[in-house]
Amino acid sequence: MSPKVTKKEVLTRFRTQEILTAARRVMEARGGVEAVTMEEVAQAAGVAKGTIYLYFQSKDHLICALMSQVGENLHRDLSGLLSAPLPAWDRLLAVMRLCLDYLRRERLLFPAYFRDLPRHLSKGGETPFRRIQELEEEILTQLTQLFHQGVSQGEFVVAEPRLLTYLFRGLIRAVGHYQMQRAPENGVGEAEPVLQALLGGLRPSALSREVASA
Repeated sequence: MSPKVTKKEVLTRFRTQEILTAARRVMEARGGVEAVTMEEVAQAAGVAKGTIYLYFQSKDHLICALMSQVGENLHRDLSGLLSAPLPAWDRLLAVMRLCLDYLRRERLLFPAYFRDLPRHLSKGGETPFRRIQELEEEILTQLTQLFHQGVSQGEFVVAEPRLLTYLFRGLIRAVGHYQMQRAPENGVGEAEPVLQALLGGLRPSALSREVASA
C-alpha cells in the first residue's frame, strides 16, 4: 500500500511545477537559460522572489530540475519504445526519432545540459545534477540491451553492445551541437536523414556490400 500523500506534499508539487512552467516561459522569451534570472521566474510564476528559494536553492538547482524533468520523460518514453514487439532495427529507428524530437523541443536546454552537467559532477560529492547522471546511465543500459538483442539476432554487425551504445549517444550529441552552433531552427531536420544513413551501416547487409565493393 502506497503511503498517503499529505496536503502539504500536494501543494509543494503543484507550486514546484508552477515555477518550472514559468521558468520555461522565461527561457523561451530569453532564447536560452543564460539570461534567465530568479526574479523573472518569480514574476512569471506570480510569487515573491523569496518564495522561489523555498523550492530551489539557486538558479542551478532550478535548471537542474528542468533537466531532470526532461530526463524522466525521455526515460519513460524510451521504455515504451524499447519494449515494443518490433525488430531491433525498427526500435532503434524509433529511438533515434524520439531522441531527435527531444533535441528539437529542448534546443534551449541542451547547451546548459552539455556545459553544466560535467562541471557540477567534476566537483564530486552529491549535487543536484547526480540524478541526471543516474538517468543517463539508466538510458544507456536500456540502449545497450537493445544493441545486445540486435547483435545476437543478427540485425546488427557483431560488436560490443556498449560500444554501439556510446557511438549512438555520440551521434545524437553531435546533432545537438550542430543545432546549437549552426542551425538552431532546422538542425535536427537536416541531420535526421544523415543520421539514419550512418546507423544503416550497423546492419550486416550494409557491411557485406562494403566488403564486396572494396
